[in-house]
Amino acid sequence: MTAGETTISKFPQQFSWEPVVEQGEKLSTYKQIVVCGVGGSQLGPMLIKSYGSHPELVLHRDYSLPEISEETRKETLVVLSSYSGTTEETLDSGREAVAIGLPAAAISTGGELIPFARQHGLPHIVIPDTGLQPRLATGFSMLAIARIIGDHDLVKRIQAAGGAIEVDSTREEGLRLAETLYGRVPLIYTSRRNEAIGYIWKIKINETSKIPAFANMIPELCHNEINGLDLVETTRSLSGSMHVVMLEDESDEPRNRKRMQVASDIFKERGIPVSHVALQGEGFAKALNSSVMADWVSYALAAHYGVPDEATPLITEFKKRIAS
Repeated sequence: MTAGETTISKFPQQFSWEPVVEQGEKLSTYKQIVVCGVGGSQLGPMLIKSYGSHPELVLHRDYSLPEISEETRKETLVVLSSYSGTTEETLDSGREAVAIGLPAAAISTGGELIPFARQHGLPHIVIPDTGLQPRLATGFSMLAIARIIGDHDLVKRIQAAGGAIEVDSTREEGLRLAETLYGRVPLIYTSRRNEAIGYIWKIKINETSKIPAFANMIPELCHNEINGLDLVETTRSLSGSMHVVMLEDESDEPRNRKRMQVASDIFKERGIPVSHVALQGEGFAKALNSSVMADWVSYALAAHYGVPDEATPLITEFKKRIAS
């Protein structure tokens, strides 16, 4: 079994973890929860916002904090989410939250973030450090966020969906899709309601396969991006290298499903390949099973290209240059 296959096979084990909040007695009930994090550390919160019925979640992927009015500060919790604990943007958000007296909590394997949380007496959860890259630790992240929120039913729902993942069920389809994507730039398209799933596919292909990949949503792309694939001879070498992957959901708005089909027909007529992938299940089960399929695709592409399949050395180099 390859390293990638081992990582995928162990993914359901994350969902048996029971997070413990240190200094959890300081947590209260909040009308707004701002989750600060970037990259893979935001995938868990993104899935909860999309499929967990928690509209009060605000995802912040930048330095500092989003605009929070004086009136809502006491009712807002800032959650600092950094798997490594060294993410510059997240630490900056934490320092600002502490400086202005906002309630805050932290989630990390360690790094600088957990000592920061302990120094300032913030509630925090230490995620198991199993050597995974952040994009591969979505289960830990989801459970930690749910526990910080204090929604015990949400924790159970996440654990049930994760524990029911059948990692081999999407393997063959994923490997076949990787074969068709080899040598092309994947364009991952979903409905707006499944935006988080499309974004997960993009991140996993970018980081694991080390190739460009992009994601967009229907109906939005039908009003702009589709025109970028209207080939003429002088643009064929650009747009002609794309391969569209439609992640299709039977429960999507029928008009959006029609848009997917019409867009697919238009792309094929212009010589742009289209692969159709059916999303299976509902809610967290749908998202997690599709995430596993994205892993099969991205690890297989990494093997085809002969690149390292987990580490992200370019991101590491970028961070070092930023810090210098």
